[in-house]
Amino acid sequence: MMKHYDGIEWIFYKEKVLSDEKQLEMEEHLYTCDDCMDIFLSLIEKEEVDKAEESLSLDFTANVMDNIKNVQYKPKPKVKKPVTRSREIFTYYVAVASVAIILTLGGLYSGLVDMVPRVGMSTAIKHNINAPNIVADISIKIVNRTSNFINSFEISSCEEELK
Repeated sequence: MMKHYDGIEWIFYKEKVLSDEKQLEMEEHLYTCDDCMDIFLSLIEKEEVDKAEESLSLDFTANVMDNIKNVQYKPKPKVKKPVTRSREIFTYYVAVASVAIILTLGGLYSGLVDMVPRVGMSTAIKHNINAPNIVADISIKIVNRTSNFINSFEISSCEEELK
């Protein structure tokens, strides 16, 4: 998104009170933004235009036109059109669909459908047999430590009462 400058900023630009970097940034912006160019041009007063005309030679326009005529035309080199995004997506889709069809015809998917339940059952059975219940172990440890703490507190309270 293009950042536009307001009238105050353009006044500062015109009066050259900004840093060199900011002046250059705003000048570059004028090359691409017609709205900001209109704002900037509206700040130029008739007296300034008259003063600028006085500093130009009488044959200025003729010299500029002669220089324009002497500029050699250089045609733009032809650039190969980039492949469009939709074409890339279509090619990708065709490749994936082809692989899926080949795997389906080869029986891979039906073999996976038959194998997944067997693997799931064997994993679930092995997991339940070999794995300790970590959550239950932690819960038991917490209960035991809490119980020991409370018991030690009660014992120390009883000992103080006896004294």
